[in-house]
Amino acid sequence: MAKEKKKSKGKKSGGITWKTRMFLVMIIALSLIFLPTSMLLFFGMLPSLVAFFMSAKGIGARASTVAGMNLAGCVPFVFKLWSTGNDFEASIEIITNLNYMSIIYLAAAFGYMIDWVMTGIVSSFLYQKGLARMKVIKKRQATLKENWGEGVTGKQALDIEEDI
Repeated sequence: MAKEKKKSKGKKSGGITWKTRMFLVMIIALSLIFLPTSMLLFFGMLPSLVAFFMSAKGIGARASTVAGMNLAGCVPFVFKLWSTGNDFEASIEIITNLNYMSIIYLAAAFGYMIDWVMTGIVSSFLYQKGLARMKVIKKRQATLKENWGEGVTGKQALDIEEDI
């Protein structure tokens, strides 16, 4: 008698769930409805896409920092687009204006700078914390050596043949 395989009713590994599909359909529908805004956000948020695809684990600290600052740079121009009627001419004018796009991309560059500075600060903090921990361990080792002798260091040869 061969054992029958039980079919799992869970989701497939690597497959797209129906919630994800619905989310993608909604995003595409909204992008088509608000096409001038979508066009501005697509070209404005390109540094965020680059940061997302270049990060090793997908969404990480760098990608979210760059995306947040990049979005902050895009928002004033989205409001400008909405106040002028949300049409293609205004969207193309903003996209082709070098000053506007420089401001948007400099905001993303500021996100990269924040990530770079914070990475340095956090790594320095963790390094100092490790040094302090090593100091405590060495002090404890000295106390153990003082109480128990040289045998606890592991440097002294032990006589295995000797009966206890």
